[in-house]
Amino acid sequence: MNGSQKGFTLLEIIIVLLLITLIMAVSYPSLSRGTAALSLRTTGRDILNTFRYAREKAVTRQSGMLITVDRENQKLCLTDDFGEGNREYLLPDTVRIQRVLLGGAETEDAAVTVRFLPNGSSDTVEILLQSRNGSFLRIVSDPISGGACIRPGEEIL
Repeated sequence: MNGSQKGFTLLEIIIVLLLITLIMAVSYPSLSRGTAALSLRTTGRDILNTFRYAREKAVTRQSGMLITVDRENQKLCLTDDFGEGNREYLLPDTVRIQRVLLGGAETEDAAVTVRFLPNGSSDTVEILLQSRNGSFLRIVSDPISGGACIRPGEEIL
């Protein structure tokens, strides 16, 4: 080969492509775990905001509000005491409702209804969410204040 010719050899190109493939193979699993965790946190915040909205509506309208947690269809449905004003929140495919505790007891029912009362209180409920990578997140309501919070972890108290 003449010293005046410039360019890359086929071997150099193959080595670079091999290195890029190796880097992608190593980094992809951590990137997918990150997106699954983000999806879990986002879903948890959406459910928490649905609880807060139901409490706010119950207090401002001075009428009870209901949230039905449907494990079978993986969705939440918000209505008033009369079943009107139906709003639905469908969970993303990457997150599942694993367990629901109502009043401190685990329920096997496909759908569980949580009441929010005009005085700002609510039923005691705890929802365990699981992402596709196995991470868990809990949404826990406070029955006296009617508020809710997000807690990490698998164990339900």
